Order: sequence, then C-alpha cells, then structure tokens
Amino acid sequence: MKEYRAGIYLRLSREHAEENNSIEAQREITTNYAMKNGYKIVKEYADNGYSGILDSRPALDQMMIDISMGLINMVIVKDISRLTRNKNKTGWYTEIFFPDNDVRFISVTEFIDSGERYEIDDTIMLRGIANQYYITDISKKIRANKRAMKEAGQFVEHYAPYGYKKDKEDKHKILIDEDVADNIRTIYNMYIEGKTSTQIAEYLNSKKIKNPSRYMKLKNYTREWTGVQINSILNNPFYIGNTIMNKYETNYLTKKCIENKNRDSWIIKENTHEPIIDKAIYDKVQEIKKNKKGRESVKHQYLLRDLVYCGHCKRKYQYKVYRSSDKKRFLYDSAGFLCSYLYRKKCNNKTYIREKDLNEIVKNEVIKRLSLIQVDETTNKIIDYYKKNNEEIQKTKNYENEIERLERRKSVLYKKKCEKYITVEEFKTDYERAKEEISKYKKLIEELNKDNRNKLDENEIREVVKKFKNGNYMSNDFLKEIINRIDVYSKNRIEIIFNL
Repeated sequence: MKEYRAGIYLRLSREHAEENNSIEAQREITTNYAMKNGYKIVKEYADNGYSGILDSRPALDQMMIDISMGLINMVIVKDISRLTRNKNKTGWYTEIFFPDNDVRFISVTEFIDSGERYEIDDTIMLRGIANQYYITDISKKIRANKRAMKEAGQFVEHYAPYGYKKDKEDKHKILIDEDVADNIRTIYNMYIEGKTSTQIAEYLNSKKIKNPSRYMKLKNYTREWTGVQINSILNNPFYIGNTIMNKYETNYLTKKCIENKNRDSWIIKENTHEPIIDKAIYDKVQEIKKNKKGRESVKHQYLLRDLVYCGHCKRKYQYKVYRSSDKKRFLYDSAGFLCSYLYRKKCNNKTYIREKDLNEIVKNEVIKRLSLIQVDETTNKIIDYYKKNNEEIQKTKNYENEIERLERRKSVLYKKKCEKYITVEEFKTDYERAKEEISKYKKLIEELNKDNRNKLDENEIREVVKKFKNGNYMSNDFLKEIINRIDVYSKNRIEIIFNL
C-alpha cells in the first residue's frame, strides 16, 4: 500500500473572512479527515489574507516547491475554491500538475478524491466556472457599494491621487498634500504657457522632483516623469474637486484595473473635495488639448492579444500594424502576426498571418469546441454548486434553521408549562428570550435580502451559458479563459491548445 505524506492547504481572503471558512475551521475539517482515513500530515500550508484569484501566494508557492521536491504526495483542502477560484488554474492543478507529480488530491466537503478514480471528471471544471460566476457576482456588489459611497462624496480608493492624501481621522476623506500640490499647479501653468507634456516631464526630472509612483512609494515604481504621466494629470477632473465614476474598471478575477477610454460614459460628481486647480484653468487646458492635432496613436485592442505563438521556437508572435503613406493612419486591415525571433535570426519561421484571417479561424474552432457543452446539464450543475457555496444564501438558510429551532423551542416551553415541569415565570422568561432571538434572525435575513443581494438569477446563468456556448463572448478576456495558446507553424497549420 502506498504511503501518503499529506499537506493540508488552507486559505482565507481579507474580503471574505467568514466564520465557516476560517483558517481554524478549514484546519479542523482537513485534519479530522486525514486522521479518520489514516493519512499522515507532514506539513500545513496557510495563506491568510490572500485572494483565491491570485496565482502566486506564499504558502501555495512553497507547497508547489515541496511537491516538486517530493516532500508531499497528497494535498487535502476543504474545497477547491480554497486552492483557486480561477477556472483555468483549477484544471491545471487537477489535470496537469498533480497527476504529473503523482499527487493525490482530496477536496473534503466536495467528496473529490483523485485516488479513487483514474481521472477527475468535468465537474471540477464546472466548479471553476461557478467560482468565477461567484466572483463576478461579488464584484457587482463591490462596484455598487463603491458607487453609492462616491455619490455620497466619500473617497473609497486605496490610494489618493498624487497631490492629495487621506485624512488620518477619516479614511473616506482626502486633503490637499501641500508638499506636492505646487507640482500639479506648475504642470498646468507650463502647459498653458505652451510647453508640451514631454517638455514638462523633462523639466520636473531636471529639478529632481520625484514622480508620483516614487513619491507615493508604489510597488514597481518608475524613476522619472514621462509625458504619459503629465497627460494623465492634465486630463484628470479630480484636481478641480470632482470625483469620477466609471473612469476605471476593475476585473475582480485578474485584479487588474483598466482605464475606461470612453469619457462619455464617465459619471462626474462635482465638488466632492477641495480643488488644487481652478476650473477656468482646467477648462483652458482641455481646450488647448482639443485643438492640438497629433498623429493617431495605437489604441487598437486586438482580439488575440497574448495568445499567438510561433509553433517552431515557441516564442510569442509579434503583432504588426502598418501606417499609411502619410504616416497619419494605421492600416488595421493589413495588420497581422509574425514571429518576434525572426528579426533576431533565432527562428526561421517566416509565416505572416493576417489578423482577420487568424481571428476567423479561431472563432470557428472555438464555436466547434463550445458546441460540445451540454447547456442544461452544465447550467444546472453551476446553479446547484452556486446555491451550496454562495455565502449569503448559506447564511440565510442558517438563520432560517435557527428560527425553525426557536419556534420548536417555544412549543416545547408551552408544553412544559402546561405539564408543570417549569413555572410560569420560567416559561415567560425563556419564551421572551426565544422571541427576541427569532426577531434578531429575521432582521438579519431582511438585511441580507436588501437589494436582492442573495437572490440567485437562474435565468441569467442560463443566458450566460448559452452565450458562452454560441461564442457570443468573443473578447480577449473570454478567449483567454478557454484557450491556452495558439501555435502558428504555417498558414495551413495552426494548432489551438484549449483549456477545456
């Protein structure tokens, strides 16, 4: 019989520090399971305060190293979402990394044990999809809450913009940072005087003034001012006392924050804080910028970004877009992909494939792949899983169970009083206490039900799965969910490696 050396993996995010998923609760569940089944735990790995979306976590990284070194050959978790909430990563762990390293994987509460069958079935991938749906649901609530706070004039971002600082007495209030506010005023004045963004950046660098990322001590800061940073400050209405909503969109799956380029969709709340720049000056800057005509910049977000590779050298293909003869326009119709190592003479693959042609090939193959999905069966499994794992639904059920228990308690008390097992005074005391407890749980349920926060829209999930199957979500983010990479060998040989 094989001797197992088990590692238990525990994780809890800061955002969801719920009691039933606490580190202690996870430790008890996984440890009891190991003891009950006679598995020896040789090491515990705990990431406390880390999101399941993150690919890299200190304890998880160490566990991967220990597995590679052969120190453990079994991984026990409370449920798969502790390991990861990323669908692609779920498949990678359970179908590639663990099997390749001869590791037995056990998810206690989901009754998954890779040692009891040759392969882990597709329900693991479905749980990955459900976990992503859960994160999407959570992100909607976070956005709604942030928007409500912004509309009330509260500052809710992690960092205050350069030129401002958070009030130490109230983290939702910001104050002008007088140490650097004059730099903002200088930038605006120099631009009105006719200086370009690049010239302003060079001036600030010559004065050895720290740029925003260095001054704010941000991670991976840059050392010098750039024209891009100057333009960002010049375009920001925050400096005239306005708070902008919808300027940035956060992907709660990747934790990446992307700027919304469509300024018409921004929502501006005026006079939420003290301005650094006078509105007349700001408006003058915007007018100058509007009248300036420069060359078109590359803003084209191509569909297959970061997915196309050379089939020969396995390096990423370079996206090529050419300019018109007058150098003022980009010719996207002829844009395409070419091996980035060809220019370095390290690869002989000279295949150039047009973006339009490759997009069409990939779209057709994706639709074929997705046609294999059983919509009804997949949807039902996702809904069932979501109901079991949604925290608010589970809390509501727990509160309802408590109410039912207390109602039974009231009946028992009444019976005991009638049969004179307890006095009338004892009955009244315990009966009133039960009523108070019932009232408390009902209020908690009402709080959870506000704005339908714990309502599961089954029709929405069915619609998502149908669109998913029909390939309607043909965006770069969507394709990255289901495609690992696209290897181009020649125009007639293109291999698509799917994640599912």
